[in-house]
Amino acid sequence: MLPFPTSLFLLPAIVALGVVYVMASRLRDPRFRTVIRLGVLMGTCISPALTQGPGPAQLILGLVAGYLGIRMVALSRRSLDLDLAPTENVARVVLDLIVPDDLFVPTATPRRRPLLTTAFGMTGVAGCILLIIWGNDWRLWQRSLLVRLLDDQLVLLEVAVGAAGVHYLIVGIAGLCGHSVEGFQNHPLRSASLAEFWARRWNRMVRGNLKRGFFQPHARAGRPELGLLAAFAASGVLHAMAVAGAGRPSLIALPMASVMGFFLLHGVLVLAEKRLGWHRAPQGPWPRLLARVRTIIVFAALSPLLIDPFACVTGVHGRTL
Repeated sequence: MLPFPTSLFLLPAIVALGVVYVMASRLRDPRFRTVIRLGVLMGTCISPALTQGPGPAQLILGLVAGYLGIRMVALSRRSLDLDLAPTENVARVVLDLIVPDDLFVPTATPRRRPLLTTAFGMTGVAGCILLIIWGNDWRLWQRSLLVRLLDDQLVLLEVAVGAAGVHYLIVGIAGLCGHSVEGFQNHPLRSASLAEFWARRWNRMVRGNLKRGFFQPHARAGRPELGLLAAFAASGVLHAMAVAGAGRPSLIALPMASVMGFFLLHGVLVLAEKRLGWHRAPQGPWPRLLARVRTIIVFAALSPLLIDPFACVTGVHGRTL
């Protein structure tokens, strides 16, 4: 087992594996190419389980490793520049793997008041920290199963406030530097359906890679439903990897299954929304408001499947696995 912080050296190794994965597109034998790519993905997926350290470090390491795995699959869908030398292509792949360019997509219209936006972002991050401190003092999860579910909602609120703070910090600091960028998210609370939440409003950094690497190849083949489920399954693996290094296999098996269940269930519900026509934003302010409330309730009801394992791994509010 690699102890923290030595375990951080695993990330450059995964980047190197990502280069191998993307450059495998030059191989002519499709069977050999498939074997290499499967081996790289398996190595990437099991790598967090080979490390040990404090919970927050393990969570971040697992999430970054999972992101790099999804990123390498997405980049492999892009053709290499045959006019470049192999070393130049390698350098380009490394840069593409480690730069989250989806966060810095320019906006159609300039952002105003970047200093105020930055201050708002700092307030969001500070609010998240305060909520965590209060939650750690209250430790609601110790009282009963019902109150533990309430504590899960508090953790969900902390994630939402912290993510909003990070988003506004990115947008604000970019604005102070003279750039107008889209940032991390797009008003997720305005989602009138789970489909809108995942496809348009949450986590641009991961969303674009899931679309390019998993959804679009199946959609082009006339199997969009399979592509959607593949994207949710890949997202599930990404987040399950964050739990993989938190303890022995018998301890983490159920939390990892819970995380996978969260994302697979969301994939099924998005397909159900499309069958029911709920994926289309309703007309009129009141129907739209009701659709947003419904989406928030459904998401909050399912969130303990993801929130509880993550909170236990990181020790939020004093929790343990």
